[in-house]
Amino acid sequence: MLSRVAPAQNALRSAAGRLTRQVLCREAPSARLQVAEHRCVSAVFFSHAPARRGFSTEAAAEEAPDLEELKAKIAEAQDQLQMFEEKLKSSRADIAQATKRHQTDLENETKYGFTKFAQNLLHIPDNLERAIDSVKTDELDESEELRKEVEAVKKVRHTVEQALEKFGVVKMKALDDTFNPERHEAMFAMEMPGKEPNQIFHVMESGYMIHDRVLRAAKVGIAKAA
Repeated sequence: MLSRVAPAQNALRSAAGRLTRQVLCREAPSARLQVAEHRCVSAVFFSHAPARRGFSTEAAAEEAPDLEELKAKIAEAQDQLQMFEEKLKSSRADIAQATKRHQTDLENETKYGFTKFAQNLLHIPDNLERAIDSVKTDELDESEELRKEVEAVKKVRHTVEQALEKFGVVKMKALDDTFNPERHEAMFAMEMPGKEPNQIFHVMESGYMIHDRVLRAAKVGIAKAA
């Protein structure tokens, strides 16, 4: 490339010298000088053009990414994306399960948070019921004042039961039902004419439910087979 540039540079210097002399002598440039200038410019341009084209091609070849490398990177990115999607799906499922469990806990706390307190209150209706049951029928027939007192106690018992019902606490119906170990506590068993085996014929202490759970099992007497 240097061998081609050197003649062009010499020709350019020669033409420049001639042009300078003509300007100094106030002479117009000759056609020969114009041809020399044209050749000089052309030689310089074409001497550099191949080198520039060669440089651009080599640089592009060096900077061009490998196709297989690009495919490998795309595959790796797709694998990572799939992994992130699976993690996101799993996280959403965990959040939904935790939210549901938390909601259930809140509902149970609202429904059954009164359990221990209600258990301690059951002695009130128990004592009122015992007081009512302790009065015999013939005594009520003989005393008007006693009947009024019993009616007053019944009203108090009813008021207490209504207050408990507001919190989901209700008394079980156990008499004549079939014995259920989840709801009843058998205190004794004996033969009873006209009663089926495991049928409850006596309630010693009433049982209570709080919503759908047993607050206190009923203490009962059951019939047994002869």
